[in-house]
Amino acid sequence: MATTKIWAVKNRLDHVLEYVSNEDKTMDKLGNYVTRDSATQNQKYMTCMNCSSNDPFTSMMNLKESYHDNSKIIAYHAIQSFKPGEGNANIVHEIGVKTAERLFGNQYQFVVCTHLDKEHLHNHIVINPISIVDGKRYHNSMKDIYKLREVSDELCKEYGLSIIDEPKGKGQSRNEYYQARSYIREIKQDMDNAVKRNYDYDSFIKDMKLEGYEFIEVEDMPCVLHPNFSKAIPIALLGQKYSLESIDKRIKKCEPTFVKLKITYKQKDANTLYQMYKEHKLNGFLKDVVKFQILIGILPNYAATKVKLSKEMRKECRKLDLITNATTFVAKNNIETFEKLDSIINDLNNQLNELQNQRKQLYSKSYIENNLIEKAKLSDSAKRLTPEIKELRNDIKSLEYIKDHSQRCIDYNKELERKKKLERRNIIR
Repeated sequence: MATTKIWAVKNRLDHVLEYVSNEDKTMDKLGNYVTRDSATQNQKYMTCMNCSSNDPFTSMMNLKESYHDNSKIIAYHAIQSFKPGEGNANIVHEIGVKTAERLFGNQYQFVVCTHLDKEHLHNHIVINPISIVDGKRYHNSMKDIYKLREVSDELCKEYGLSIIDEPKGKGQSRNEYYQARSYIREIKQDMDNAVKRNYDYDSFIKDMKLEGYEFIEVEDMPCVLHPNFSKAIPIALLGQKYSLESIDKRIKKCEPTFVKLKITYKQKDANTLYQMYKEHKLNGFLKDVVKFQILIGILPNYAATKVKLSKEMRKECRKLDLITNATTFVAKNNIETFEKLDSIINDLNNQLNELQNQRKQLYSKSYIENNLIEKAKLSDSAKRLTPEIKELRNDIKSLEYIKDHSQRCIDYNKELERKKKLERRNIIR
């Protein structure tokens, strides 16, 4: 039995390669790929494909440079973990190599290392996402994740190892999980249409029920039941825009301009009709029809075009927002000295870092969680931290702006006072 997972690497490729080839994690003490000789016995459980076995890092970076790749995702890191007691090092490593070959073949560079330091043997596969054939990038989609599992299961069967037909426990089967994800887009579209069609929240719920949907709570989490899917899908997975509170607000703010109708005009005809309406050349029913079509956005309403601010004006408006926010904050917290200002900025930065770390951990847990309810709870907890993080960022930015410009103001006031004193002396003389 082998379980699999894969994720994007966005920090340093050399650190990843050093970790997977760590001598403390292999039976025959496989050393650092840069500093160790490439003797056959030391390479027993490390296989490099389409790159140098002595220095895979340099090979991968050279390929990236040759295709001028500057993507934030520098590699993909996959793990293939086996059941304790199943298989030996040779078999596990062979399965890892064959898995990578079937998935990436002769198109990508990859390194396969088998770790033997745990009770369960496991393979680490590091993939350079740049194709050696044409330089195109590999993008890890949900389809690819499922394919990785599928290939791993096929090879386990070939070697006489067990596989997981259907995971048990609180988690869901892979099929159920991917099905739920496939229905989310449809649910969001249907909810958007229902918002456009209705004038209050109750009519929205009735509308969705007519479409076959039901709204329930599972473990205190608001969920929606799709008519063709038996499992409850947490509304939090749809995004903040689709929370029931947001839906209620959207309905109240909804305007006819957002209603999509299938009536279309050529631009020339639209311009002509609008001009005739503007010059009062339309009468009776036709005038009312055109007026309505302008109102709901079928015909262009050029008079409603907003005047854009210049770049300089937008910059000054941002400065004004910073000063206003900082002034309010300073007044509320009785900040009278630079020392107190520095102290508060440091405190705010510490609070910001703590909240960002909490959110990052929650999102990381949510990413690897397959149970939809638990996934939604983690995601919702992370999203609840975002408004506070934004507020802290704004406060810090405003206070730092005030700090940077305060000394200049002090110097200016001193110079102004000096000039006033000189003027007084001249008047007296």
